[in-house]
Amino acid sequence: MGADRDESGADDAGTVVVLALTAVRDRFHGFLPAALADEPDALHQLRTTVRRLRSVLAAYGPVLDEAVVTGLRRRLRELGHELGTVRDLEVRVQVAQAAIADADDAERFTTEEERDRIRGILVDDEQVAHDRAHARFVERQGLPRAAERLDELDRVLADPPFTPRARRDAAPELGRLLDREAKRADRRARRLPDEPTLDELHDLRKASRRLRYAAEALTEPPVELFGERAADLADSGDDIHDVLGDHRDELLFAEHLRRAAAHAAHAGAPAEALRQLAEDADARAAAHLAELPDEVADLRKAVAAWRADRPT
Repeated sequence: MGADRDESGADDAGTVVVLALTAVRDRFHGFLPAALADEPDALHQLRTTVRRLRSVLAAYGPVLDEAVVTGLRRRLRELGHELGTVRDLEVRVQVAQAAIADADDAERFTTEEERDRIRGILVDDEQVAHDRAHARFVERQGLPRAAERLDELDRVLADPPFTPRARRDAAPELGRLLDREAKRADRRARRLPDEPTLDELHDLRKASRRLRYAAEALTEPPVELFGERAADLADSGDDIHDVLGDHRDELLFAEHLRRAAAHAAHAGAPAEALRQLAEDADARAAAHLAELPDEVADLRKAVAAWRADRPT
């Protein structure tokens, strides 16, 4: 595989990590106005960028002062939670729209009135909740705490608190740190039982996501330090994250449907259609989970290939 010099010509680990973080920071600022305006997919992209920042800090934090990295990651986690409140409602609406369309195609609804009533509960009401949550998010981003959070990131990138490891050659030093992330994800995958708990699946999903972002940070412009083997790590991590994310979305939607059915029944309204939609969501969740063994096998192959040929 070998290592390539990144576009800046930087050879030390600290400079390469700051370049990678700066690129993600700039991407964040690019998505922020659109997310505040609630443009399509912008909030999702902003949340992904925050996760990417936290993951790169976690993976390559040893080249920076530990206390500074911990503080930055904590502040970015707060922002991630603020984004997550809105994004979860956004996803719920999207999953509901797809589920209603599928049920309509399968002629699950007895009347148009029933379909419209279900749509009102699962889409229209949730869209109102989303809009309120988004308004609160916009309000929070105008507070001094939000500005301080971004200012702190800018200060760290402008004057990085490097550790001695930052002066080491980039390829072997950052290769070791990426290897740590690969082993972490591989360990989660290897220890997954035949019938994993939701917590075990969540741990694998987080490890796979962090591996993806750590690998992409060193394989995409402006830092193209590693090549195909590292890119394969990113792809495998992304595939597992997507499968488990879709599984989680359907399970959460099924829970939401059962709560809605219980409320409808309590109010004396028909609830069978909601219960049927919940069963459909459970089936889709199971189908997503059935894809996991193949994705895990691909991840383990990618990790083995990386470890056999990483720079030392």
